[in-house]
Amino acid sequence: MLTKLFSSQVRVKILKFLIMHSEQSFSAGEIAGGTGSAIRSVNKEIDKLLEAGAVIEELQTIQVNKKAVKVKHYRVNNNFVIFDEVKNLFIKMQTLDSDDFREKMKKSGKINYVVLTGNFVGSKESAIDLLIVGGISHKNCEGIVKSFEKKIGWEINWTLMDLPEYDYRQKIGDMFLYELMKSRKIELISKFV
Repeated sequence: MLTKLFSSQVRVKILKFLIMHSEQSFSAGEIAGGTGSAIRSVNKEIDKLLEAGAVIEELQTIQVNKKAVKVKHYRVNNNFVIFDEVKNLFIKMQTLDSDDFREKMKKSGKINYVVLTGNFVGSKESAIDLLIVGGISHKNCEGIVKSFEKKIGWEINWTLMDLPEYDYRQKIGDMFLYELMKSRKIELISKFV
């Protein structure tokens, strides 16, 4: 079974993409776009994942030129025998992928705090996946985050705050920060002055 899941790089990308978006279903074209893979490769590898039982195929009706068309969509099988284990493996691997991201953040400006939460720790309750606190321009930060997104294979919901805003929100008991601080998280950088 593990060979069916992990013997192809494209197959692993597809499985990771679907697991990290386990609430949604996608067409082969959307999966190709989300994983940066060729549509032909996606179609080939999806068949292997369907065989293994890791993915479920559904027909969805969409409108094309005012005409209803049925299109195959795919989603991860949440009842797959080793779904939880595979999901936890991908979550742990993302943490390892974060080392390069951490180094780029350190070099980008005066960074006080970087924390991963949400999808990085397998939590759907969190409002964001990444919080960055410090003196870095939004444009520079966006470039670093985009690079990280390409590496991990999914879109990150992130927030950037400067230190005065963070301090103010802490003082007033901001619910956004309160919920973030009490949730599961991975601190990549923590150097408050």
